[in-house]
Amino acid sequence: MKKGFAIFVIALLMTFVMFGSGTAIAADKPIVWVGQSCFPVTLPVGMYFPMWADKVEAMSGGRLKIEMHGSGEIVPGPAVFESVRDGVLDCGQNTPAWQKGQYPAGDLFYTLPAGVTETNDLLVWMYGDEGSALEQEMYGDVIKVFPLGLTPPESGIWSTRPVKTLGDIKGLKVRSAGLSMELWQKLGASVVLLGGGEVVPSLRRGVIDAAEFAFPSMDVALGLHEVCKYLMGPPIHMGSNVFQLIINTDKYNALPDDLKEIVKNAAVSASFEGYAKFWSDSIKAFDQVKAAGVEINKLSPADQGIALKIAYEILDEKSAKDPMFKKVWESQKKFLASYQDLYNFTKFDK
Repeated sequence: MKKGFAIFVIALLMTFVMFGSGTAIAADKPIVWVGQSCFPVTLPVGMYFPMWADKVEAMSGGRLKIEMHGSGEIVPGPAVFESVRDGVLDCGQNTPAWQKGQYPAGDLFYTLPAGVTETNDLLVWMYGDEGSALEQEMYGDVIKVFPLGLTPPESGIWSTRPVKTLGDIKGLKVRSAGLSMELWQKLGASVVLLGGGEVVPSLRRGVIDAAEFAFPSMDVALGLHEVCKYLMGPPIHMGSNVFQLIINTDKYNALPDDLKEIVKNAAVSASFEGYAKFWSDSIKAFDQVKAAGVEINKLSPADQGIALKIAYEILDEKSAKDPMFKKVWESQKKFLASYQDLYNFTKFDK
């Protein structure tokens, strides 16, 4: 009896030990998400995504890991949104330009054409006002969204023929995206939406005459300064870009609260560190553009004013067609009206 009872106790203890060990192993097993950027991660615009992924793993102590892929490795870049929504991917880096038809208000979550909003305006509205909340409201429960990927100001319009005035834009075939597509059309250009990898080959073959893409270090990495002899600024199509971190709703909701905070704050950290890095890189890249013999022109103040007037017309026209677009644009106008007094008071006159 005593011997049998001892064996029973030992067996019971071993069961508890094995069960406890298994629970500990299960608890220590990291959550792994599969994610993809809508851009190649070897290019500056796509680097925000791996920066975010690295920060998530470091900040979570390895509890959340991202199996990270670049554009085309799992799905085409423009399909990242639908793939995250449908659970093919757990998360991704996206640009709302790809969902222009489905979510027209997405065009308002980066700086607006002709300087209607600039980088600082957008940042304060997004992070300190109601910008981020409105972006989530636009998508509802379809996906979870956070800003990811603040860029330095964009270069302007690259072209294979001289462009010095707004009049020179008439008749051009321009690669563009977002609200600037309407701006170029109103200026008499025909517009083509192309992915990054198609821009330079299309310029070489004469499929397009001009292209706006991104900031100088990105444009140089793409090789735009090698195929275009002309660059016109300021970037009337858009100033700075803010891309998106999008997450499958079910996967996000399943996270414990501390990991949700890490996901969000890693995106903030990656965005601002990337902004500073790519600003610094773009200073050097702009020197490369000049050294390559690209002719750099700047629109006159009068032409800039015309572009600004057209931009406001586009915003009002689109507001009349889409309630969410109107709601976001009204929020931005209200913010700009409240923001300008203090901004102008604290700004040095040079």
